[in-house]
Amino acid sequence: MMTLCEAAVWGPAGGMAAAVAFLALFACGCSCGCGTGGAAERPTDFGYDPETLDRTMVRVGRGEFVYGLREEQRLAAAAGAGVHVEQLKFHAPQRTESTGEFWIDKYPVTRGQFARFLKETGHEIEHNGWVIGWRELTRSWPPDDPAQAWLPMIGVNSIDAEAYARWAGKRLPTEIEWEKAARGTDGRLMPWGNAPDPAACWRGEGNTPFDTMFPVGSFPRGASPYGAMDMEGLVGQYVVTADGKSHVLAGSSLLHTTAYSRFVTNRFGWHPQMRNYVTGFRCASDVPPKGLVTDDRYSPPPVRPPSPLAIRRDAYLQEPVRIEGMEACILRITVPWFPGSVWTLDVPEGRWEPFAGANDWPRNPEALVNWRVSPDGQRASYVREQGDSRVEFTAWVEGHTVYYRFDTRRIDPRANLAGLCFRTISPFFSSQERLTLGVIADGQFRSSATMPVQGTNPFGWTAAAPKDCNHGVVRSFDGTAWVAHVATGACRIGGNLSNPCMHLEGPSRGDQNGNGGKMVFFLGTAKELDPLLKVTPEELKR
Repeated sequence: MMTLCEAAVWGPAGGMAAAVAFLALFACGCSCGCGTGGAAERPTDFGYDPETLDRTMVRVGRGEFVYGLREEQRLAAAAGAGVHVEQLKFHAPQRTESTGEFWIDKYPVTRGQFARFLKETGHEIEHNGWVIGWRELTRSWPPDDPAQAWLPMIGVNSIDAEAYARWAGKRLPTEIEWEKAARGTDGRLMPWGNAPDPAACWRGEGNTPFDTMFPVGSFPRGASPYGAMDMEGLVGQYVVTADGKSHVLAGSSLLHTTAYSRFVTNRFGWHPQMRNYVTGFRCASDVPPKGLVTDDRYSPPPVRPPSPLAIRRDAYLQEPVRIEGMEACILRITVPWFPGSVWTLDVPEGRWEPFAGANDWPRNPEALVNWRVSPDGQRASYVREQGDSRVEFTAWVEGHTVYYRFDTRRIDPRANLAGLCFRTISPFFSSQERLTLGVIADGQFRSSATMPVQGTNPFGWTAAAPKDCNHGVVRSFDGTAWVAHVATGACRIGGNLSNPCMHLEGPSRGDQNGNGGKMVFFLGTAKELDPLLKVTPEELKR
């Protein structure tokens, strides 16, 4: 069992030690790895072949194994990371499970493999509102760049993964099979053992550019007892849930930062039909593929750690925030002092009857709106009318703040702030474990990860914020920068478990909490931000 001290290695006080150890490995000539998406090496120079990888699988024998996490392990991991134990609520309680014999891909499916699938089948990847922002930041689409062929495919959903598996004559593994392939039969917490190992997988600490990615197989020390590579720390992997009714992501991505996210028991996800920048997959089969490859010749080059991005303090309040309307009712925000970052606000995310929301696009063309944007990118608005129903939305920039309001007539009474989704896609703020999301109380930051998780939705969270809360904030990993979403009235914050998004909804679901608010992109301390966490209806009439 991992001790509390071992869990704390990747806790709040242990990050620097892990980073120093990792960099020391490079100084010693570590050979465990690869490069980044922009590497000059060509995959073919290192034995990469997509067709061969489709036949490269490892065998997992039949029999029993230890599944899930003991309660004392859960408590120790939460204490070591400084989070509420309910943050680990989707790590299953420990029990004995069994499987038959099966085979599982040695590596996650790569972009070269997926590009071959797209070319042969014509499978379509829907470009919806959830891909706005991250596709260009990750430089992951389309997946047919020969120089990136060996990088794991990202941005898929469970439908894409299932379609690929069928095409390849395979299937997706169940979460029970996946966990056995990752940990073996001895109950270890991570594929390589019970303690964090900075050479076994990449572990970022924020400020990692979104186009950072490593070729599959870059961390051989992270191999599972069966020889499966990259089960942790590269990309989350779609698996069939234990009840067979849905899909969830198993494992962790290179953007996860805590030790407990590297546990083979880790599950995270959101709606299985949506896509984001940490979603990938691998396939399984009840029988070995024809032409099974067990001694593959593929071997990626040595790891090159990415160069971290820095906040542009010189641009703060010197270069303007810009806003623009996207294809549907989605407002996009670009902040020059936060490079490599995008914020979007769905107005609304779901339907405000009779008007379609951002999630309805592109299947429903009625979600499209005619945006009017000023030439300087400082003001954006739209008007939607249908019969007697009407919505008018306006947003404008003032310094580090984007204000917005919406006026409605004869539409769904649920048309309030709860229907707006504010998404953060930023190397400085995006935490897959919600460590950076929270509220300011008495001039101090309270992370949602330290609060109980309310509700039973396996894909979402709601924080137990203070009673009179009127905002949610996202704090940068270094604690020097903030993004705040402020409402005119009381609200609670919530969002998806995976992609860092934020909803402000009334104290009781469906309660009204105003028809506007503001988003503040701030450099400074929590105490300095605190006075800005208010907005009045009068301010929203400008």
